[in-house]
Amino acid sequence: MERYGLVPPGSKRLPPATRDREQLLVSAVESVVGELGASAATVYLKVPDTPDLHAAVVAVTATGVGAPERIPLDDSNYPSSRAWQSGRVETAHSVDIMTSHPDLAAYAYFPLQAAAAPLFSPTRRFGTLSAFWLPVGGEIAESKRERLAVVASSLTRDLDRLADHGTSMVPPLVPHVVTVEGEGAGAESMTSSTAPLIYHLHKLATLLATAVHSRDVVQMSMQRVMDGFQAPAAVVSLVDGDRLRVACSSGCAREFIRTLNGSLLAQRRPETDAVDRQRLILYGPRDTQTAGRLPEPLSDQGCFWLVLPLLAGRRAVGALSMAFGVERRDVVAEQGTLTALATAVGQAVERTKMHDFQHALADDLQHALLPPVLPQPAGVVSTSRYTSATSGIELGGDWYDLIKLPEGRVMMVIGDVQGHNTAAAVVMGELRSGVRAYATEGHDPGVVLARANQLMIGLETDLFATCCCAWLDPDTGRAQMATAGHPPPLMRTADGRMPPVSLDAGMPLGIDPEATFEVMDLQLEPGTLLAFYTDGLAGLGGDINPKVVSAAFDDPGNLESVGDRLIRGFSESPRPCPDDAALLLVVYEGPSAEAQHNVRQLRIHRRDLHGAQRTRRLLREWLAGWELSAMADDEELLVSEVVTNGLVHGDSDVYVYVHKYPERIRVEVRDSDPHLAKTVTVPRDEDQAEGGRGLVIVSALASAWGNSPSGRGKTVWFELPMPDTHAADA
Repeated sequence: MERYGLVPPGSKRLPPATRDREQLLVSAVESVVGELGASAATVYLKVPDTPDLHAAVVAVTATGVGAPERIPLDDSNYPSSRAWQSGRVETAHSVDIMTSHPDLAAYAYFPLQAAAAPLFSPTRRFGTLSAFWLPVGGEIAESKRERLAVVASSLTRDLDRLADHGTSMVPPLVPHVVTVEGEGAGAESMTSSTAPLIYHLHKLATLLATAVHSRDVVQMSMQRVMDGFQAPAAVVSLVDGDRLRVACSSGCAREFIRTLNGSLLAQRRPETDAVDRQRLILYGPRDTQTAGRLPEPLSDQGCFWLVLPLLAGRRAVGALSMAFGVERRDVVAEQGTLTALATAVGQAVERTKMHDFQHALADDLQHALLPPVLPQPAGVVSTSRYTSATSGIELGGDWYDLIKLPEGRVMMVIGDVQGHNTAAAVVMGELRSGVRAYATEGHDPGVVLARANQLMIGLETDLFATCCCAWLDPDTGRAQMATAGHPPPLMRTADGRMPPVSLDAGMPLGIDPEATFEVMDLQLEPGTLLAFYTDGLAGLGGDINPKVVSAAFDDPGNLESVGDRLIRGFSESPRPCPDDAALLLVVYEGPSAEAQHNVRQLRIHRRDLHGAQRTRRLLREWLAGWELSAMADDEELLVSEVVTNGLVHGDSDVYVYVHKYPERIRVEVRDSDPHLAKTVTVPRDEDQAEGGRGLVIVSALASAWGNSPSGRGKTVWFELPMPDTHAADA
C-alpha cells in the first residue's frame, strides 16, 4: 500500500529521522499560514524516478481545505512546476489553473491566488513550498512573496542538513494534514481533528469517483484510513451472500482476520452487528468483543474500535472497522464525518462491484467465442492472448483462429469487428464461423476474404470488420497472406531480422461488394515468428511501440514469454484502454522429419525452357528414392505438361512441389499467370511447343486435378494413386 516506500505519516509510527523531517515541514507551513495570512500551505517533495511532486505536509484553515496532492513537473499551469523549472518564486490564480484543469474545481471552494517557492540547495532539489490566499484584489504583495522565499530558504537548509545524515526525502502517499489558525482562517476555525478528517474525506470521495474496480475502492479507502486518519489497524469486510469476506486489512492480528473472513451474517460479532443495524458502533478499550484483534506487542486495552457500516442506499454492503488509541477520543465526536466516509465508500463499492460483475461476464462470454485450444500441427508452434478492454463492460469484436487444414497445412486468421458491444460480438461469431468454413474448403487467403466480405454484406449490418489471413504449408515453408484493412503481422526471422511485411491492405469487410484482395507469396525460413495482432494492442497510434516489440522478441525461443511481454503493456496501461486486444503468435519450426523425407521442391527461373527437362530428371530421382520408379512415366509426362505451360504462358518463375502421401503423389506447380489453366482439345498454334497438348492429358491420366488463384498467379495441381503393390506394403 505504501507506494513511495515511506511509512504512514502518523508521528508515533515514524522513525525518528523522518519524524524530525515532518516537524520541520509542519513548522514551515504553520509559519506561512500564520505570518502571511494564507488560507492553506503545502510542502511538495519530489517523487523519485517520476516527473512529479507530491504533497508531504498540508496546513489548512476553514477556507483553505483543498489543494492538489500531485503536481506534474512538466505542467506549467501550476506555479510549483514553474518554480521547479525557474528556481524562483512563481505565482498563479486558481481561475487560470482551472482553465486547463476544470476537475480541480472540486478542490477550491473559492477563487484563490497561489505562490510557490523552490526548495533548492546548492546540491539538492527537494521540492517546493506553496501558499494559497483568498483574493483580495490585485497581485500577491511583493512582501509576501519575499517572506515565502525566506521561509523556503530556511526550510531548505534544514532539509539539507537532515539529508546529509541519511534522512529520506521521499514523500508519503498520503500527506500529513494539520490545522492552523491564522488570518486566512476566515470565520470560525475548525478543531484540530475536524480539519484533517474533512480534508481526507474530501480527497477520498474525489478519488472514489474515478475508481473502476472494487479492489481500487478498498485500497484507496484503507490508505486514507491508515495514513490520513492515523488508525493503527483497520479492516474492510464486504457482504458476499450470507457471509462477510475480508477485502483488505492492515495492522490486525492474523487469527482475527482468519475468523472474520467467511463469517456468517447471522453470527454475532461487531461487523455483522454494524451491517445489521446500519449504524456506527463504538467499542471501548476493554470491550471483550474486540479483544485479540491487535497483534503483540500492541495492547487491546490501549485502543478502542469504531465499526462503520458501508451504506449503499438503504442497505449495507460491508463494514469498515478502525482501531484508534485512547488519545484519539476526539475522533468519536466526528460521527457526521465518519458516516459520510462510510457512505462514500459503500456507494463506491456497490457501483464498482456491479461493474466488476458485468466486466467478468462480458470477458467470459468473449472467451467462449474464441477457440479454447489452438491446434499444434507438425512444424508449427502457436500461442494466443486475449485481454478485454480495461474500461467498459460490453463484448468486443476481436477474434483469432488457427485452422488445421487437410495434409497438415494451416490457416492463421485475426480480425476485428467494428464496435465494442453485443452486436459486434454476434457479427464476430458469424464471421469467424464463415472464415473457418471457407478456409476448410481449401481456398487461398484472397478467396477466403472475398467470400467473408460477401458474408458480411449479406448480414445487412451497419458494422464493418478488418481481417488478416495467412496460409502456411509447414512441409515446404510456403505461405500466402492477404488482408482486408487489417495491419499485417510482425515478422522475426531466426537470425533476428524483422523485415517489414508489405501487404496491400485492401478494403475492410462489409463495405464494397466488388472488393478483391491481393495475395502475397512468402517463403518462410525455419525459425520465423509471425505476430498477428488487433489494433487494441497497438493503441490509437496504430503501431506497436518498437521498444516493446524489441523487448518482447528478445527471447523468441520462449513463445509464451513473448506473448506475455507483448500483452503486458496493454493490460498494465495506467489509462483505461478503449478496445480489446487479441494476439496470435505462430513460429514456423520447419518441415518435420517425415516432411523432409516425403516433400521435394524446385524453382525454375522464368523462360528457362530447359527447366522442364531438369524437372523430369529430378522427378525420376525423387521417385526412385521413394521406391516408386513404376510411377515415373506417368508422373514425368504430367509434370512436363504443367511445367511447360507455366514457363510458356506464365512468363514467370515456376515453383514445383512434390508431396508423397501414403496413398498418392501430389504435384503442385505455381506460376504468376493470373488466368486459370484450361483444357484444350484442339491444340492452338502457340501450343505446338512441348506441352502443346494442354491439360487434356492431365485431365485424362490424373486421379484428381485442379487449378486455383495463388498469390498473383495460379497453382495447377494433380494427383496420381500409389501403385497397388506399394500401397499394400504401406
